[in-house]
Amino acid sequence: MLDLSVLPRKAQDELLDFYQFLVERYGIKGRKSISSKKVQVNIDAFFDKYNIDLKGFTFNRDEIYE
Repeated sequence: MLDLSVLPRKAQDELLDFYQFLVERYGIKGRKSISSKKVQVNIDAFFDKYNIDLKGFTFNRDEIYE
């Protein structure tokens, strides 16, 4: 899972705002919820591939312009 506590408060707020945007845009409003356990397991397995540990990662904005 994501550990937002390592980010400055402003970055945390931006991520939460973006998450809320995604929920409103792609949420399952009006759709049937996932009732099949197998389907849920497959979805979880798919997204688990993209959980990356970014502890110790530093982003140097100046490097992208070099």
